Amino acid sequence: MPIVASRGREIQRLLDELADPKRRTGAVMRLRSLGSRVVPHAAAGWGRLDPSARRALLEALREVDTADAKGLKKLLGRPEPGPGKDSANSASPRREPPSESEEAAAPGAGAEAMALDTFRALPPPRPNERASISRERGEAHLALARAGSRLARKDLLLSLNTLDAGRTRVYCEAAGLIGDGAFMAPLARIAPVREEAAKALAEIAIREKITARSKILRDLDEPLRLIVAKALVGI
Repeated sequence: MPIVASRGREIQRLLDELADPKRRTGAVMRLRSLGSRVVPHAAAGWGRLDPSARRALLEALREVDTADAKGLKKLLGRPEPGPGKDSANSASPRREPPSESEEAAAPGAGAEAMALDTFRALPPPRPNERASISRERGEAHLALARAGSRLARKDLLLSLNTLDAGRTRVYCEAAGLIGDGAFMAPLARIAPVREEAAKALAEIAIREKITARSKILRDLDEPLRLIVAKALVGI
């Protein structure tokens, strides 16, 4: 029986094919059929795409309306810098800073783009390998969260599930800003050691309208449920 490539590998292959004019149309059609599953993979590598491939990716994501997809499409839709005094260096992948009008139109977009650049420069985290998750990664997560971006949500969740509690301060702060019910269990494990985790639990509960009767809490193991309940007292 032939080995079937993982969905993630397929998406990455299709993203690479956007740079090939002969394969672009087929790649767009397949990416469109995959919908929101494309977004986390595209968010990690969109900066490497040339202008034609970015436009093709925008077309592929046209009907995807999740919050993460909207953030990514906003970045993909930015105009490329035109020719000017630095045109001799136009082949460089260096990102030009956004203009004042761009910053006014998209608050936080500059910080979001810089944080995504940091993610691209870092090696991917490896599950259950704490050494592969750095403070620099945490700072990038916090910058994204402060910009209201959830593009690296899965990466943040993996980091919280992998790191020991003593190294999670900035990760907890980021989770408090953009986390959802899936973050309750890892934050509850950290909360007895880090007050930032308890604060994040309360912030998520308020934002997601989670109460002691919510299914997400009933599904937690008893010790974690008690920790969450303690964090929610008074909110």
